[in-house]
Amino acid sequence: MTDDNKVDSCDCNREEENQNAEGCCCGRNREHGEGCCGGGHDHGEGGCCGRRGADASEEDFDYSQFDVDLPKPTLIMIVTTLAQQAMVSMGILPNPATGKSVFLMKQASYLIDSIDVLFEKTNGNRTDDETRTISSVMSELRMLYVKASEEKSRRDAAKKSQ
Repeated sequence: MTDDNKVDSCDCNREEENQNAEGCCCGRNREHGEGCCGGGHDHGEGGCCGRRGADASEEDFDYSQFDVDLPKPTLIMIVTTLAQQAMVSMGILPNPATGKSVFLMKQASYLIDSIDVLFEKTNGNRTDDETRTISSVMSELRMLYVKASEEKSRRDAAKKSQ
């Protein structure tokens, strides 16, 4: 920290009230050139990460950091991706964008049905391992769907009684 209440490891010029235990809330470290804000404060003209103003649009955000090499697509990878999305829709896993769990049962049903369509359409073209894995995933998702539906109904009833 410098004498004028600025973080000395960052050059974004944020005031002391915008700092956290790690230093500046912008997440940028001058020595390493890391990070972009996410601190929810106004950056003014240019700012520490090139975003302008608190209402900067998503067009200003550099998504290239997420454009990474991915594994070769396989039937199992497609099914597990759909299964994870179904579990988010059933409130079993939190939504990665919001961090909150919600019950979107129609969406979950659609995703489970989509896995079933893949299973049927690939009949005769799957390995034994793929057949066992997909069958297991579908059984698990169906059981989770029943439990999630019951939990949603319980919570809806509790809200009505309040």
